[in-house]
Amino acid sequence: MSFQLYKRLFFHVKPYMSRLYLAIFFSIIVGIIATSPVPIIQKTFDSIFTEKDYFMLKVIPLALVGLYTLKAVLMYAQNLIMFGISWELVVQFREKVFAHIHRLPFGFFEENETGKLISRINNDVAVMQSTVTRLLKEFLQNSVTLIGLMAWVFYLKWDWALMALIVFPVMVFPVSNIGRKLKKFSHKGQEILGNINATILESFSGIKVVRAFGLEPRELKKFQNYNDEYLKVMKKNVKYVEMTSPFLEVLGVASSAFILWYGGSQVLDGEISQGTFLAFIVALFMMYTPIRILFKIIANVQTSLAGAERVFEILDLPEEKVREGQKELIDFKGKIEFQDVCFRYPSRAKMVLDKINLTVNKSEVIAIVGMSGAGKTTLVDLLFRFFDVTSGKILIDGEDIQNFKLSSLRSHLALVTQETFLFNDTILNNIAFGKEGESSREEILAAAKAAHVDYFVENIDEGYETLIGERGVKLSGGQKQRIAIARAILRNAPILILDEATSALDSESEKLVQDALHNLMEHRTSFVIAHRLSTIKHANRILVMDDGKIVESGTHESLLASSGLYQKYYEMQFIDLNDKGNIKDTGKDAV
Repeated sequence: MSFQLYKRLFFHVKPYMSRLYLAIFFSIIVGIIATSPVPIIQKTFDSIFTEKDYFMLKVIPLALVGLYTLKAVLMYAQNLIMFGISWELVVQFREKVFAHIHRLPFGFFEENETGKLISRINNDVAVMQSTVTRLLKEFLQNSVTLIGLMAWVFYLKWDWALMALIVFPVMVFPVSNIGRKLKKFSHKGQEILGNINATILESFSGIKVVRAFGLEPRELKKFQNYNDEYLKVMKKNVKYVEMTSPFLEVLGVASSAFILWYGGSQVLDGEISQGTFLAFIVALFMMYTPIRILFKIIANVQTSLAGAERVFEILDLPEEKVREGQKELIDFKGKIEFQDVCFRYPSRAKMVLDKINLTVNKSEVIAIVGMSGAGKTTLVDLLFRFFDVTSGKILIDGEDIQNFKLSSLRSHLALVTQETFLFNDTILNNIAFGKEGESSREEILAAAKAAHVDYFVENIDEGYETLIGERGVKLSGGQKQRIAIARAILRNAPILILDEATSALDSESEKLVQDALHNLMEHRTSFVIAHRLSTIKHANRILVMDDGKIVESGTHESLLASSGLYQKYYEMQFIDLNDKGNIKDTGKDAV
């Protein structure tokens, strides 16, 4: 499993191999230079001090300065290369994960919180990068240094070297066991970070509700629980990460102490020179640093692999299987037809839509009413091909919509929903988002005027350049809806979907929005999922849906006269007050 992960990770490094090879070359040079004190010490004690070589006494210090200056330059260059590759990979992976998530089926977003997805893109990718950067750099550098030092100790006294190094194979099994535990803890830690992100996003996005209901203590408690859980996991993680270093150090000092006693005896007996003895001891002590770092890298790399696993979990999810048509929808000229359309969500057994047959002519306004769960929104979602029909067909001008290119199909559709989504940008730019490509300021202002956006913008100091805050937090519900309508007007799509676009507005806002909607619906084929009477009574046809079927169809007057389900909904939602024609909304989610 780990090998496959490494293989996948390094597959993404291929475009950077020329730079990586240069960094590896620098690592080899740095590693070799790091071993230079060993022969220098031997030369100093065996030649300079014994033979009183003044020339070498001048050369060696200068050589040492030169070597370590070169080492510093190469290490700097190596870091620039490795960390440059690192951040390029972070950017690449974040873009790749972000783009892939956008191509996943709609059901994926129902099952995964936004905060957790943010954690995958930010935290997991960042953790992953250490596998191919800091850890790789340190692994290369310390491996070369270790090999060089081992070569020196075996060259100086191979029997001492065997005695000193025999303890280290004992560490392989416990370190690999620690690595497995670290991978588990890191995986758990990343999951908890996802929960923390989700809690923060949810709490701040719903700050008005949190404060209105006095939920601050509950939100804080929820955050504290995740935070404490994360702290526990990270403490365990640190415990195992740091366990290897002191253990290795104790073993290293023990073996060095033995060599100090054993080798020192041979020096006193004249069997070995002082320079060789000192050089060996220095090399031995120098070896424990790269050995300790390498064992720590083996442990730390598990953290990176845990991040990589979570990233590849997302990348391995199958993309939405939408059959991309080849035809262009040039212009909507005639009618939209639903022929025996049935639909059920992949995760559910029950049909949401059952044998829907409907023909909508160009410029016709169709209102759709029904109780929650009747299938109203699903019916119009199928037009956008957010989902494909389970059976049956949807035709535009006699052509199955599955035969059209998605971009071509959706360019002919505009959507205004109850939950208006606005970006943290200017009013002008939020309207401009409605149309692909560049729109002139005159076009944007014309759309704004038609949607009555200018009514409130003229009272704002910065006008259309006003930043509206996250999700339009600085605006009222009616103001946000009018911006959404202006966006749809600018799009100028011939088919319009209004999904309960006025259900959350007060009477004054509703009047302005209704005027804007009338401007928007003019000469357009409109599907209006309705909540209020004012939205639907002038529709060409009203469809009444129940349990995934169209059970009634007609005008407002004819449906009231038929004493059917529509009349029942009407009576549930509206009553006449004081014989003045005032309408009171009972709040039922019916029509």
